[in-house]
Amino acid sequence: MELLRRIDRGISRGEAFLATAVLLGMIVVAALQAGLRNLTNLGVSWANEALANFAWADQFLQKGTLWVAFLGASLAVSSNKHIAIDILARLSGRKTRAVIVGITSIAAGIVCIAFARVFFMSIMNIASDIPLSYEILLPDGGRAHLCDAPAAVLAEQGLSRPGLFCGIRNFLAIFDVAPATPENGMQMIIPPALLLMAVRFLFKGVGAFLSLRNGGLPDPDDAPVGVQAEASAAPASANRTEES
Repeated sequence: MELLRRIDRGISRGEAFLATAVLLGMIVVAALQAGLRNLTNLGVSWANEALANFAWADQFLQKGTLWVAFLGASLAVSSNKHIAIDILARLSGRKTRAVIVGITSIAAGIVCIAFARVFFMSIMNIASDIPLSYEILLPDGGRAHLCDAPAAVLAEQGLSRPGLFCGIRNFLAIFDVAPATPENGMQMIIPPALLLMAVRFLFKGVGAFLSLRNGGLPDPDDAPVGVQAEASAAPASANRTEES
């Protein structure tokens, strides 16, 4: 179990770093976009041209919010800070609390798995519909995605591949996942985040049932014995200091 906790802590640090990076990126993009719009309103010509290159900014901010939300939700589950209606568990005894936490956590894990499956199917359904801006007409009359079209065909039509997106798309294609657009690709954060939350909920539920062998789960509001001893010793130490 300790190994699993260490792995989970490592994953949590990665999630926190990724969420922070996305959030900072959103702040920078939003600030640049707002600044360019203000300059455009003032009649600065180059700002208008630069703003045209920021057509992707709104979609990035929208999908970035999705990333921050799901990464934050996963981190909340990891640190047991997620929203929970646990008044019944808090008012119950140790063994009853363990049973309640075990049942609700396993149920939450199953729900997360179901949602992950639904979202994945929805994302893949969207990915199967290639928009015209990413669709290429081949010489034989067929059609292909911009990232899959031969380089010669792209050169004839004066087109080029979006390198970063196509690279990520080709990597995801190894797992039979090929997003049609960058926006569609950014939605891919949802299924793995939900599955990670499901694993954490399931382990929490199993751990709660295993705690029955040791008398159940303690009240989360109760401080550990060592902390209580330190807290009770602090006033006594302060009194001795004042007396001296």
